[in-house]
Amino acid sequence: MPTRNDLLELEDEALLRQCRQETYRASGPGGQHRNTTDSAVRITAPDGKIVASCADHRSQHRNRSEALKRLRTALAIETRMPIAPGRASERWGGSWKLGKKDRRYAGFIAHVFDVLAHNDWAVGEAAKALGISTGKLVRTLAHDPQAWNAVNQERAKLELVNLRRP
Repeated sequence: MPTRNDLLELEDEALLRQCRQETYRASGPGGQHRNTTDSAVRITAPDGKIVASCADHRSQHRNRSEALKRLRTALAIETRMPIAPGRASERWGGSWKLGKKDRRYAGFIAHVFDVLAHNDWAVGEAAKALGISTGKLVRTLAHDPQAWNAVNQERAKLELVNLRRP
């Protein structure tokens, strides 16, 4: 079974071959065209634990593309990989100015979460391990509502206070 990082680095078509894909008719608002075709897409990761779906568009191709983005983000946020001691800043050599549309974003946020988890969700310690300021790490997390909520949920499990938005 491929690792999380292997999956995140795959091209879309290669990732789809690794996953289970289903199409279905979505219910809900949308008028007379909503249920005429099986345009909604559900993609399940190889381990079967992470599922992403999209039924936002009438096009199955657009829904598949969006579901893949959601799957990559879910893999990055929900799956942890161990960090070797002293190696936190080495694994991510790219820019810290990645947007969510950048193909490398899922790998980037996965690495940030790995370092946070390794440091028991202590933002200051994780920032030091990553070689950046605490403020920069908090601002980076604040730009992604899904990542922000996930970090605060993990901190709450350890009875740490929620991060405040900058």
